[in-house]
Amino acid sequence: MPHLLIKSLKVGLLVILPLILTSITSNEENSNEMVFSEGSYMLNVRGKCDLKLEGIINFETVIKRSSQGKEYNTLKLNLTDGQKSPGHSLGFVLSKHNNSSKDLKGRHKITRNIEGFLNYFDGTFGFANINQLGETPFYKKNGVITIDNIDKEIIKGNMNVVFENLNKNNIEISGHFIAFRK
Repeated sequence: MPHLLIKSLKVGLLVILPLILTSITSNEENSNEMVFSEGSYMLNVRGKCDLKLEGIINFETVIKRSSQGKEYNTLKLNLTDGQKSPGHSLGFVLSKHNNSSKDLKGRHKITRNIEGFLNYFDGTFGFANINQLGETPFYKKNGVITIDNIDKEIIKGNMNVVFENLNKNNIEISGHFIAFRK
């Protein structure tokens, strides 16, 4: 009889324990979602070391005209941790040959082929300065920035971008953001 009781307790624990562990992890996920608010970002860095970046994000949009008369819609995203001496800062410039900010909504693929800023460009540029990874800045290599929603005051989106520094070290930064107009 005691043998049957012990087996019943073991089976009961095997059923109840996963339920308890599952409920604990779901509560942590919900608390992370509550921390994420407008004008902020939550990014994961993978590479040389794994980090979580959080901070303040703002944006500005500008329509620029080239010397040939072509209009380029430019979106600048500025990300910083909000400290006086920042531990990290990131910036992105998305530029598209067009004249409407709604044209910036969607998926922006990052490629290496930007010839310069003086003649304007159709593409995406990005940089990352993260003190924990050294003094050498990282520049975009490839990836995607997606703008899910854009209006006059708020932009919502996500990113998955690979950066590389001059020493050929790569990091991958991914996560979500909700930016306010600067």
